[in-house]
Parts: sequence; structure tokens; C-alpha cells
Amino acid sequence: MDLRTRLLLGLTAFAVLGYIGIVYGGCARDPDCHFRLCAGGRALCGVDHAHVQDR
Repeated sequence: MDLRTRLLLGLTAFAVLGYIGIVYGGCARDPDCHFRLCAGGRALCGVDHAHVQDR
């Protein structure tokens, strides 16, 4: 792999991990936020933001 390819792969990995950290890390500190499961119920598909009384 040349230097340019390594740089692009590193930037992509950093961007993906940063996005996951912001979305899921921000949800961990918010009491109105919870993880949403996929249709099969085994994998996480994202986060939902709902007030506690609406759940």
C-alpha cells in the first residue's frame, strides 16, 4: 500500500469512529435517548430520542 492509500484509509477510519462516538456517546449521557433494535431484534440500528413519559 502506498502512502496515499494509507492516509485515506486512516482518515476514513477516523471519520467513522468519530461519528459513532458522537452519536452513541451523546446518547449514553441523555436519559431521553435509547438504542433502537433492528427488525430481528439482535443488532442495533440507531438511536431514538423520546421523553421518558412517551415510552
